[in-house]
Amino acid sequence: MARPKKKIQAKKKVKKPSRFFSIKRVVIFFVLTVMLVVSVFAAGYVIFFRTVFAQEISQGSNNGIVFEEPDPPPHKEQISEPAERERTRGEDLPRVAIIIDDLGYHEQVGYELLNFPLELTYSFLPFAPFTGKQESAAFYAGKTVLLHLPLEPKDPHWDPGPGTLFLADSPQLQKEKFEQDLAAVPHAVGVNNHMGSLYTENSVVMGRLLELIGDSSLFFVDSFTTAASVGQRVAREAGVKTARRHVFLDNEMDQVKICEQLEILVELAEKQGQAIGIGHPHQITADALHRCTEQYSSRVQYVSIAKLL
Repeated sequence: MARPKKKIQAKKKVKKPSRFFSIKRVVIFFVLTVMLVVSVFAAGYVIFFRTVFAQEISQGSNNGIVFEEPDPPPHKEQISEPAERERTRGEDLPRVAIIIDDLGYHEQVGYELLNFPLELTYSFLPFAPFTGKQESAAFYAGKTVLLHLPLEPKDPHWDPGPGTLFLADSPQLQKEKFEQDLAAVPHAVGVNNHMGSLYTENSVVMGRLLELIGDSSLFFVDSFTTAASVGQRVAREAGVKTARRHVFLDNEMDQVKICEQLEILVELAEKQGQAIGIGHPHQITADALHRCTEQYSSRVQYVSIAKLL
């Protein structure tokens, strides 16, 4: 009986790794090893040389290497001595405040004076045609604005203009007028009188007016249109910050005369530490100020009237 034949099965071939694959693994291993060595070397290099640089800087030597960093914010002690001396010298100079009165009726010269290169103070009449625009422009330019308050003069032929306070007005009417005048110059920080030679000699009405000024947190500058004015005294009694005019600059419409008045103002400031002058928006006044204010800048400092109070 014949034996059944065994079924012959084909042997499975074991796949051997290719030579290419072995070389690839060697290359990868070599690259990783090189990278590791380079990294270790670089780290050591940085640590070593940073230490050397730090030592050199601490010893005051950089071997020609420039190290830059942002400048620190300036401190007071870093200001150079000449600049500090110049600043101190300027602050120690006598102070002069120049008020330009009657603003609001003169468009061209008004704007010229608003752009004057030296510090001036600007006093606006209420209800004048250019007061609204010009006093707003002065305020937003950082200038000091005053209300030039119309008060009754001795001579009835002089008309102070709309908004004038008269002695015959009732206290209530004077209060209402003052509030309306102030509303017309909304950026005013102080008041000086327009005319008012009769009004400012009366202690009763000035007392009521200074109370209104104080309640509005304003100061008062007496234009001193009469030597008998009680404005400054009453203001002090009412606790209102106050000062008075010393020199009118342009009573005479002549450039030479205006410059002479400025000289008087400067000399007065040098004697008493400060002085106040008043000018008006005339072209000749503007021209004279351009001509002769600069020559006194080494003797006085021109400041806002607010800085004198």
